[in-house]
Amino acid sequence: MTSLSPAPYDIVGKSRFWLGLGLAVMLLALAGLIVRGLNLGLDFTGGAVYRYVFPRKVAETIREEAQVSDQVRRVVRGLDLPSEPVIQLAEGKWLLIRVRVLTQEEGSRYAAALDKSLEEAFPGIRREGLEFIGSVVGGELTTAAWIGSIVGLSLVSAWIWLRYQILGAGWLFAAGALFALSHDILVLIGFTAWSGLEVNSSFIAALLTVAGYSVQDTVVIYDRIRENLKVRKGWALDRIINFSLVETLPRSINTSLTTALTLWAVILLGGLAVKSLAWTLLIGIAAGTYSSVFIAAPLVLVLQRWWERRRGEGAEAPVRRVSVATGILRGPGVTTSPSQSEVEAPKTPTPAGPSRPILRRTEPVTPHRKPRKKRKR
Repeated sequence: MTSLSPAPYDIVGKSRFWLGLGLAVMLLALAGLIVRGLNLGLDFTGGAVYRYVFPRKVAETIREEAQVSDQVRRVVRGLDLPSEPVIQLAEGKWLLIRVRVLTQEEGSRYAAALDKSLEEAFPGIRREGLEFIGSVVGGELTTAAWIGSIVGLSLVSAWIWLRYQILGAGWLFAAGALFALSHDILVLIGFTAWSGLEVNSSFIAALLTVAGYSVQDTVVIYDRIRENLKVRKGWALDRIINFSLVETLPRSINTSLTTALTLWAVILLGGLAVKSLAWTLLIGIAAGTYSSVFIAAPLVLVLQRWWERRRGEGAEAPVRRVSVATGILRGPGVTTSPSQSEVEAPKTPTPAGPSRPILRRTEPVTPHRKPRKKRKR
């Protein structure tokens, strides 16, 4: 049984600061998207993929693969290619070079220059194939990515709405989760725009991974709020949300920290092909952790107070206090006939005036235990 002692941190008391900081970061990300735009890769714009094979294995470890890739990049950089090449070394002997070209004729013309330069730098290397990705395929992938993202966000919002509709306030939780998820996606896209990282199919995978990570963390906090709403009768909503956030804060920090340590290992020791993916996941997970704790849950309280002001004093609001008889959360101005459970349950008096986070210290409740009977030996 959880102690009824007050929470040591007042998180919801600074809701305006947390939400303002989140909005500022979102505006900065939006500015990067407008000013610099996204560096679309070959998966979206089309291009040529040159596949070479070395006469023997040239790399055994990830560090050696990175060194060989750097050597290849220095060789092809002097060829005046139409775009920055994407170089990938697979199985220690297969070399893939991706270049953004407009037509197949242009791709074939650069193939001859690449063959000559690589043969001089790496004797015995030979080209095994040339693949061309058209812009039509890139356009279809872009459309599919947009549709998938919109459908995913809609389904997540609908699921959260229905999951917490039993509390009579599903739209509050759905709005908080959707705004937090939009924050994570926009921050991730803005970081990619400002840093100039290439946007390819792996970026879409990272985007969906971060979205799922953020929603899962948000749902954990929401579930704790729902449990405390049912258990701690007589507590104000701000106190319940703050208590729930403090209870789940160690879990959120530990989960994000262990994931971040793994990604830092990939960034420091991994090859160039996976570093951009690791950076994207690292920024996205950091943004998702912040939004789950400091945006999703406090926004429920902000929307609740806005709803109360909009409906007026005495009108039914979606969230404030649990009604044991119906399981619906009601506003402070509602006058209802209390059920037997509500009459018997102790209530904390709420002072008049504006609703503010009031964290009172209460004595912990120790459950009564029956004395154990001594066993006869």
